[in-house]
Amino acid sequence: MIEQLKKALTTGVGMALKTWAEVEAAGKEMIQKAQLSEKDAGPFLKSLKANYEKTQKKMETQIHRLVKDVLKKADIATSDDVKALKREIQVLRRELKAAQASPAAKPGKAAAAKNKSKPKAKTSA
Repeated sequence: MIEQLKKALTTGVGMALKTWAEVEAAGKEMIQKAQLSEKDAGPFLKSLKANYEKTQKKMETQIHRLVKDVLKKADIATSDDVKALKREIQVLRRELKAAQASPAAKPGKAAAAKNKSKPKAKTSA
């Protein structure tokens, strides 16, 4: 009898969509109707709670996977995508600042410095 009660309450999506209070109330009602002893009622409720939590975790995992797939198919950026882009922008900004700060990046000043150090050749006219 207890196994049948467990199966009845733990199967399907119905249990996953209920709150623990609702499942517990239904379990207690079944305990009363089946006239289970205290000895059998305690383990039944513990088993019911364990199955409820397992079902909730499974459902959460499935929903998470479904949402991820929908976002991917809709080509919507996730927060991880946005974070990766922000990191890439920061790296590129640092590289740009470093490139602008180096003397080789400023050909006008570098060319002027070279011309000052070389003596000018005389042209014959």
